[in-house]
Amino acid sequence: MELHPLNKFWSLIYSIIQEFWALTESEIEETAIRHDIPIDLYYYGELGLEYFSVENFQKRDPFSNPEQFEKLFARLNVQGWIEPVPDDRYKVTDKARNGARKIIEAGDAKLPSPESMPGLDLERLKVLIKQVVLANDHEPEPPEKWAILKRFRVADKTSPVLVKIREYLMDLFAYRDDSHLSAARPHFNQAGIVWSVLGAVWEGSAVAVEKMAETMAFRGYENSDYEITLQAATEIGWLEETGTPGNFCVTQKGRELREKAESLTDEYFYRPWSVLTQEELDELYDLLTKLREGLRELRKTVSDSHF
Repeated sequence: MELHPLNKFWSLIYSIIQEFWALTESEIEETAIRHDIPIDLYYYGELGLEYFSVENFQKRDPFSNPEQFEKLFARLNVQGWIEPVPDDRYKVTDKARNGARKIIEAGDAKLPSPESMPGLDLERLKVLIKQVVLANDHEPEPPEKWAILKRFRVADKTSPVLVKIREYLMDLFAYRDDSHLSAARPHFNQAGIVWSVLGAVWEGSAVAVEKMAETMAFRGYENSDYEITLQAATEIGWLEETGTPGNFCVTQKGRELREKAESLTDEYFYRPWSVLTQEELDELYDLLTKLREGLRELRKTVSDSHF
């Protein structure tokens, strides 16, 4: 598969997001426990904190078992965090949004100060990333813009620069999801589990039922669900059994389909980046690399201090 010229950026951005998670999520979880705030409000804030519904959640996450969402809604409703409204939706309360903001801000407070990264121009990095985010806003569809418009944001004009950068990177994460779903959804419609299975086999992370149920346990599906899905993916020609019973590999048709979707994802995702010159792109990559290394060093320092 021919890679997009800017392909190196996404893996770098995602690795930085993972560093932010590593630095903030333990504090977010602890704060949620101390104040009796459901941690789900943090995780599902990426799907928006205005209205909850299975239909809305599947706009960004068509790959998880919708029964999980229904159980979540019932629990949050009983606890008073969301309120039922017509059309099988729930209105998220101000109490829930304030709670989500509280725990996210607690996590952000664990991020380093600019003074701890003296060799990195964080203000310049913020400006460059913001240019791409604003270009996403003005880019015509496709991709269908859902995640980028709905996700819950905490950072504002008064936030520290690193919190603003984290927020902009999460905006890019959302736009990446919008790009991928616009590229892939025509191939699976409502059967997101089939696309997950194809992806797992294509990446090599799972090639059998048991491994899929283990590595994708967070999706909420059982072994039997993956058995049915593997059979369906085989019948439509995306997968085929290997010489080892119960193990599967991707067919030429499945590989071409997946690579086509990945290429279109990159095309959608990187199209707005034309707002930056080549010199600015090189500068952005250098600054992002320095940020990742700075966050990694801080994480190691924090981890070592716990011993």
